[in-house]
Amino acid sequence: MKQIYSTLFFALISFMSFSQTFDWETGIDTENGVVQTVDGITATFTTSSNSHSILNGAGYAGSSGNVVFATNQTTSVTVSFSAPVNIATVFGLDADASIGSTWTFTPSGGSNSSVDQFISSSTGATVTLNWTSVNSFTITSSQGNESFGLDDIVLSSTLNINNATTNNVKIYPNPSSQFIQISNINSNESYTIFSIFGNKIKNGIISNNTQIDISNFANGIYLLKFDSGNTIKFIKN
Repeated sequence: MKQIYSTLFFALISFMSFSQTFDWETGIDTENGVVQTVDGITATFTTSSNSHSILNGAGYAGSSGNVVFATNQTTSVTVSFSAPVNIATVFGLDADASIGSTWTFTPSGGSNSSVDQFISSSTGATVTLNWTSVNSFTITSSQGNESFGLDDIVLSSTLNINNATTNNVKIYPNPSSQFIQISNINSNESYTIFSIFGNKIKNGIISNNTQIDISNFANGIYLLKFDSGNTIKFIKN
């Protein structure tokens, strides 16, 4: 019965989309920028004038909570990531309530195009980017100097769990809280474990019928990928 429930669960999640959001609620303002870490990826907000801060926007211009912004007029801001990410949307707001201007969002990494979006002085805007494999992005304004503000940066899943294949490789117990054991593999296969967001969690070499310790993993869904091409989904509970 437990195996049936696991099979049904994996069938269900194969049709779900996953995302993670940098909402700055747990952001920290440092000398080198405002930083926040979500699911193992760190985003850093910096400005060309090295003037940056974080505060609760209290719904200002449509923000949902904490926002990061350039405290003085500046020519550009940059958000960089500790690992390549797929960015779905970002919420921009004019932090100095000027007349509004067109912002240009320029990505670094991947094969993506810049996006232009008018940002009003009274209401922010959710900017659709749909970028993949981005290391960072920079924002500039048509009016030159600007007090840029950002709220939610929404990432989309970096791994397609629909493409998981097993080719008779077995993993058990699944779900598990302490370890997983692998059978029906060749001797000494290299493996990497990813979160569903594409973050590399662990890697190594394993032989047939040996165990991988997952006791320190956060509860959730993971993908175990072998260099041979097999990919297996499992749950840490």
